[in-house]
Amino acid sequence: MKQLLPTIFLTALVACTPSEITKIEQELALAQQQRNLDAQLNALKSLNEYDHNKWQALYLETLNASTLLFDAHRAYENGNIVTAQIGAGQSKGINNSLQADTLLRALSIDYPLTELIDELVQLQTAKSKSEISFTRFFNHPPSKWNTIEINQKLHAINTKIKTITEQIETLQNTHRQSQSYQVVLVEAKRQRGLLVEQESIFLRHLQQQFSVLHQAQFTKIYQTVVEQLNNFDEPVVASMVRQDQNKLIEMMQHQSELLYNIDLMLKQTGSARHTEFEPFYLAYIQLLNKSKDYREYARQGKAALALFEHVGAPNNFYQQYQTLVSEPLALSDDLLAFARSQNESKFLYRKY
Repeated sequence: MKQLLPTIFLTALVACTPSEITKIEQELALAQQQRNLDAQLNALKSLNEYDHNKWQALYLETLNASTLLFDAHRAYENGNIVTAQIGAGQSKGINNSLQADTLLRALSIDYPLTELIDELVQLQTAKSKSEISFTRFFNHPPSKWNTIEINQKLHAINTKIKTITEQIETLQNTHRQSQSYQVVLVEAKRQRGLLVEQESIFLRHLQQQFSVLHQAQFTKIYQTVVEQLNNFDEPVVASMVRQDQNKLIEMMQHQSELLYNIDLMLKQTGSARHTEFEPFYLAYIQLLNKSKDYREYARQGKAALALFEHVGAPNNFYQQYQTLVSEPLALSDDLLAFARSQNESKFLYRKY
């Protein structure tokens, strides 16, 4: 008799009349139409108990969506926006419920974090790396460089630096205290620093190349002018060096245009490297002495030559540059999944 009790109880549990089953199926259809996950799960639980073979797959699928969403809500309440976003997104992928939409919409306040992650990820793409790469300029003298291409790369790298800086400021102004924010902010500042240093090393390489190639020529003309000004009037000295100087000016026309455009581009883009580069450019202008003011040239040329000598010191800038560009992005897979999930549900966001 005792062995029959569980069987009798189970029979009573599942012994629903056809009309009751029809009513539950109608409740399920309405819950699906209204995208009500809780109501769907309740209806499917009863239907699965009635006909296990027919309803088990859908019941387990809906139960999984509900469990994911429950865990996502708990993570959200604990301030873990990454786990909350991933879980809510996965739940929505299984069951397009209003409950999942509600949580994802609440998480939309964190979309600026996703924008910054997207920008950092985009930096690692082959296209982006190509746009800002100075690698090939380390293998050719400045006389072979394309001025337009250099300008494009300087503009591109400074645009990225500016964009990351603005996004960092946006996140900092939100005053969000989530650990995820702090992790992304630290990495964003590191990546920005790498871009800054890449540009700086390229410009220092350029200065070194100019010094190595032209310091001797500048020094020769300068020493001649200084020595002869002690013995002759300025017009006489000018006639002595005019031919060599004009030849140098003509030979360096491309380099002069290159330096002028680089200085202008750095200034226009607001690059902080402009203040580092400008003294070199001004020294170059002084040593080229296109104005033919030899007295002024003699007074200021010594300092300009000293700067040229300083920047011409041996330094393996190419190796330093390669080390910088090979630095990987240090963001976890969960943060990347968080950003992908936010982008997939972007249509829910009020502001975007």
